[in-house]
Amino acid sequence: MSLYRAGLWLYLSSVVGQLGGYLFWLAAAALASASALGEVAYLVSLSGIITTLLSLGLPSAVMHLYPATGDKRYAEGALAYTLALSLAAAAALAWRPVLSLLVATGSLSALYSAYLQARLDTKLIFAATAAGQAVRVALVPILIPLGADALAASYAVPGLLLIAATAGKGLRPRLWGLRELAPAGVSVWAPGVVSVLGTNLGVVAAYHLAEAEAAGLVYIARVLADAAVAPVTIVTGALLPYLSSATDKTPRAVKAARLALAISAPLAAVVIAGGGHVLALLGKQYVQAHPALAVFTVGNMISIISGVLSTLAYAEGRYSATLAGGVLANATRALLYFALGTAPLGVAASFLIGSAAHLAFFSILKRHVAASLAGFAPRLLASSLPALALSPLGLISAAGGAVLSYLLAVRLGLVSRGELADVARQVLPDSVYAKVAPLAARVLDLVT
Repeated sequence: MSLYRAGLWLYLSSVVGQLGGYLFWLAAAALASASALGEVAYLVSLSGIITTLLSLGLPSAVMHLYPATGDKRYAEGALAYTLALSLAAAAALAWRPVLSLLVATGSLSALYSAYLQARLDTKLIFAATAAGQAVRVALVPILIPLGADALAASYAVPGLLLIAATAGKGLRPRLWGLRELAPAGVSVWAPGVVSVLGTNLGVVAAYHLAEAEAAGLVYIARVLADAAVAPVTIVTGALLPYLSSATDKTPRAVKAARLALAISAPLAAVVIAGGGHVLALLGKQYVQAHPALAVFTVGNMISIISGVLSTLAYAEGRYSATLAGGVLANATRALLYFALGTAPLGVAASFLIGSAAHLAFFSILKRHVAASLAGFAPRLLASSLPALALSPLGLISAAGGAVLSYLLAVRLGLVSRGELADVARQVLPDSVYAKVAPLAARVLDLVT
């Protein structure tokens, strides 16, 4: 499977995951209070923190070492350690069964997902995500009367399906490879821990410093902000194994960052300028989360650039730099949450400042790559103007603005016709590509 097709399945997984999450929250918001949803957000965020603490960075180590060496035993060794840690954590958290379920499922599904990504075999991830999200949405009316714990437990469904499907892929636990897995994993695990604290701790802080309703608003704003940049997964979803196995890493990283920014900018502009219309679909009480949503989205756009730069550094084996940059960015976020976490906008501002710190660090470390990307900034901003201008007028206008922004991105050379054709050729089946390519070419003739 090619990089783009692997990335496409990851993107589609992200799309159905975000869509399923949106429909889940839409249904839950209609049947439960914001405080109840805040309780669910708190449990899910806390389990995410615990899961990352237990991971030891093994999923990232597998995505780096397995493609670089072709040795499947690295994945099997990581599975053995993850299985042992998951069982221990489930037992320790037995006082709140939903946490045991979410942590054990999250740990194992993350490892299996990394294994599939390392093989560029990501279609199964999409299938498990799509089926799991459909089940979650269907269960909302049944679970709400059972309380927040039952509703939060539904987050485990996609992971359980992925574990069940991947267990038959010939991967068996084996105590092997710890000497190589440990440094590769811990170097990204430490910043990963702080990264999860830098994202999920905002919900936890709002829950404890303000109220459950504030935690719900923070969580919804973050979910929608993540959806705005989800399409970049087509390019960046399998970037680590791709760069790890490549010799010309830097030019490929620059191209990936440029394409990712061009893909995400129009959608981000829609969310920043017109996110209130989307939030209103959840209920009038959620519109107050729009300022936080806009700030989270800006932080995510910054993170696209720094994420590619940090992935490049990690693929080059610069583990200490990856560690230092991650700790700097996310420790900044975590500390600010306790100062600003009494309101959703304060949580979002803390996230944005951490994103800026991450970008500053890796821009200094990889200054030549950062300088190349900076040259695209004026055209990127110009291409986003139609979406920014039309989105406040309503959802239909926002969609039209996004289309105009994408066409302008091609016109301004952010994405070339050759690159579009290359992505489409790798992503689409041959029969579909043969039908779509002529029509797309005529449209692009009008633009370029």
